[in-house]
Amino acid sequence: MQYPQYINRFFAGSSVEAGIFIMVLTTATFAGSDSMVKVIGSSVPLLALLWVRYVFQTVVLAVWVIRRGVGDLHGARPFRLQLLRAILLLLNSASTFAGLRYLPLPVTTSLAMMAPLITTVLAATLLGENVARSKWAMVILGFIGMLMVVRPGGGQFSWAVCFPIAAATTFACFQVVSSKLSKTGDPMITNFLTGLVATLMLSALLWTAQATLFPEIKSVRFGSWLLVLVMASLATAGHSLMLQALRRAPLAVLTPFGYAQLAFATLFSWVFFGQIPDLWMTLGMLVIACSGIGTVLLHARGRGA
Repeated sequence: MQYPQYINRFFAGSSVEAGIFIMVLTTATFAGSDSMVKVIGSSVPLLALLWVRYVFQTVVLAVWVIRRGVGDLHGARPFRLQLLRAILLLLNSASTFAGLRYLPLPVTTSLAMMAPLITTVLAATLLGENVARSKWAMVILGFIGMLMVVRPGGGQFSWAVCFPIAAATTFACFQVVSSKLSKTGDPMITNFLTGLVATLMLSALLWTAQATLFPEIKSVRFGSWLLVLVMASLATAGHSLMLQALRRAPLAVLTPFGYAQLAFATLFSWVFFGQIPDLWMTLGMLVIACSGIGTVLLHARGRGA
């Protein structure tokens, strides 16, 4: 079947437009996965929830790898980056899942969106890089937005905000590693190795804590397990889509469109939980988004100078 030329160009491997479209689709799947985690709540132990999420990813992608041939694994080097990516994603998932149990979906999402700002701080403090005043202004703006969202000292403040902030920190590092791997390896192989390493680590933890966790796992209802499978499906699809987007467009181009997840999170929060952010929270989310996008654009301009 022949498709119009503009459609073929849109989905071509070098199409920036296709990368942007896939990135927006990625944010929708991530927001959907987070929504399922919040629906599940505490009915499934956190460790078991993480284990199923990564086992699902590993099994689904293992079928694909076997059909393609294990020889493709040789193109996944350097393996140390694959290991680091898996650890970072596991820490990110654990922090995000924990935050979703205690905080509204838009709050967790907006705080997790501070990853570019955290990258700036880490570059200055740990790597000793010279950060321009304009970037520091974006960091301060993002911090103000964070205060508008969490409102410390207010009646609705919770120390659980530390979870999505930790998620933002790990995700900032995760994106950098993913960008490096996407240039040399197959995205499906990368996701398979990420799932495999995370599954092995979580299996070891489950075995260690089996006396405490197994009785809780046995009491989980069938409906909750179905929701876990939906969550795992969306998460696996999201990370595969993100790597496909990175193959088509630079990270600096895609990152601003990643903030579409805030819109999807707000929509799903209203649909599934009947929760609508108040004025201050909405303004704070917009400030965080603007500061994050501004940071990325300043970084891109600095590299192009």
